Amino acid sequence: MSEEETNIAEIKSIKDFVKDGRIDDAVNIIALYLGDSTEENYIDRLENILEALLHLHGGRTVLRFLLENLIIDIPSLLENLSKKDSVLRYTFLLLLKTICENECDLFLPYSEDLLKSDDPNVREADLQLILYMAGGDAKIDDRSLVNTIVEKLTDEKDFVVEKAIQTLITIGGKSPTLVTKILSDYAKERSENEELKNSIDTILKSIVTVEKIEEIVEDEKSKLETPSEEISLEVHTHKDLEKEEYKILDKEFELKRKGLEIKKKKLELEEKEKEIEEKVIQTKEEALKLKEEMLIKEAQFGEETVTREKLPKVKLPKKLKKEESEIIDKELELKKKDLEIKKKKLEIEEKEKELEEKEILEREKALKLKEELIEKEKELSQVELELKQKSIEQKEQKIKEEEMKRVEEEMQKIQRKLEEDED
Repeated sequence: MSEEETNIAEIKSIKDFVKDGRIDDAVNIIALYLGDSTEENYIDRLENILEALLHLHGGRTVLRFLLENLIIDIPSLLENLSKKDSVLRYTFLLLLKTICENECDLFLPYSEDLLKSDDPNVREADLQLILYMAGGDAKIDDRSLVNTIVEKLTDEKDFVVEKAIQTLITIGGKSPTLVTKILSDYAKERSENEELKNSIDTILKSIVTVEKIEEIVEDEKSKLETPSEEISLEVHTHKDLEKEEYKILDKEFELKRKGLEIKKKKLELEEKEKEIEEKVIQTKEEALKLKEEMLIKEAQFGEETVTREKLPKVKLPKKLKKEESEIIDKELELKKKDLEIKKKKLEIEEKEKELEEKEILEREKALKLKEELIEKEKELSQVELELKQKSIEQKEQKIKEEEMKRVEEEMQKIQRKLEEDED
């Protein structure tokens, strides 16, 4: 048997064990399968295992068991991030994509240390893994980790900086307040770095609709250094608008989170429904089997030459009828439960629709509030222009008055001189 045929046979055995719920047997055969691999074919074998497990019911449970018990060793896996061959490195990253999206809590503890690696390839690859994690169901809100990612915006390698920007945009989609605060603080510390300002500006524009980070820093400085009434009003207005926008975004994220919770509950109900259906099928099979036994017994009674009067006590047919009646009652009860399940399912779908309608209404309100905020910004800009125009007009009037006064004084001097000449 060739190696390919052996692989196919072993993967089939693993799938069969998982389908039958024989988790321990599946884990043991996977351990042997990976243990027999060489350095050259380990990645291929691991890919075969992941592809098989992630498409099976119960496969993720097996995968998590393998990871938690180091049968698939995470530190050893992550060593592949340092491979110089970019094709191998990216192949490995794609292999880990699905695991990172679904089991990110197993990889996150290693992320911060990998970001501090001396190898830029490792730093970039780790950022890509974090990008996969943030793109899944997980919300990354670890301040220390986000701080470390932000520091990569000043990395010596441009490809690491680019990957850090992508990662922060994805994380910021679920944690905008945290990312915005850390970025703003980092920008203040390195206000002289123009490239950093541009990178942060790009990230913030993708997360929330706020002014450029340079303007945020300048507003903060103005608040501390120039406490004039006009500038103070402008800063506070900007802050209020920013806070309102954050509230809208937080509301949107909360609605998305509730949507995911509803989907999760829906999947759990579907899973329970499948279990109930399996139990119904099993009960029906038992009922059919019992019916077959009853028919066989009835046939045996018909073949006997003795009459019914000679049969002892004639209790068996009544017992069979009672059992048959119980089976029918059981079937009716199961049908009733099935209808109740369908009714609950419809009620859940109805509630889900109501939540979706509420979400649309909330979004409409948010958009309306956003439009009002934009209109207020326009009004403030117009007021500012009018104030500047008025200031210019006042200055022009003052210059005219001074010029008139000067001309008048000159005329008086000329008049006095003429009077002196006449005398």
